[in-house]
Amino acid sequence: MFRNSSADTTRRIRSVHVVAAGVLVLAMSGSATAAMVITGKQIKDNSVTGKDIKNGSLLIKDFKSSEASKLRGPAGAGGATGAAGTAGAGGATGAAGTAGAAGAAGAAGAAGASAFAPPPSGTVISGGGILSVEVSGGSGVALRGYAPLPFTPATPFTRATPATRNIWFGNTALSSSLAAGDINATACPGSAAAPAPTAGQMCAYPLEVQNLSGIGINPGITFSPDIADKNGFFLFGDSVATGNVLVRYVWAYKAP
Repeated sequence: MFRNSSADTTRRIRSVHVVAAGVLVLAMSGSATAAMVITGKQIKDNSVTGKDIKNGSLLIKDFKSSEASKLRGPAGAGGATGAAGTAGAGGATGAAGTAGAAGAAGAAGAAGASAFAPPPSGTVISGGGILSVEVSGGSGVALRGYAPLPFTPATPFTRATPATRNIWFGNTALSSSLAAGDINATACPGSAAAPAPTAGQMCAYPLEVQNLSGIGINPGITFSPDIADKNGFFLFGDSVATGNVLVRYVWAYKAP
């Protein structure tokens, strides 16, 4: 069988050309890919969005340090307050400090009252006395009992005149046993329980009287020159009968 050799030749040439053309295209395509790498300068600002970035592909190092520091979650809830700790043991007591120097002496205080000087004006001083003796001579026996004082009055006691007299009996329920001229309720108000002498007056208030009448009161100098009139006073009277004689009294003095 006769074959057209010209036609076969044409077919072979075309096939070779097609293959060669394909190789050429591939070669050119590879060169183009290598030459077309895209850089940041070729990307328009604000044109790349999140959908163009592969999920999970970015790392912390892909961000600026100033931006990476902002990638913090919300603050966590605070923990529970811890229980109070046990108190520590106290330290040992320190040694006693050195005694300080003695302070300066204080100013001298005011002088106190003295028995050798009259008491301050308005001061009321009181005390008590007793006359007790056994009488064997019956009635009319003269008796007296001295009452020393623990202070010095401002003026001597006297009964020289009614105007200057400053020693009296106060009025009491026992006035019938007392000498009438020696009772002065104005100069010596009050009682044995609550004596209230006026200024400058020595007052005696009898509490009990037995077997003695006409009882009077005198300064200490009246019957005995060796007893100073500022040292005290005495009571005197006459016995009523044989037996015990008793007089108990309270005295009070107010400094003028």
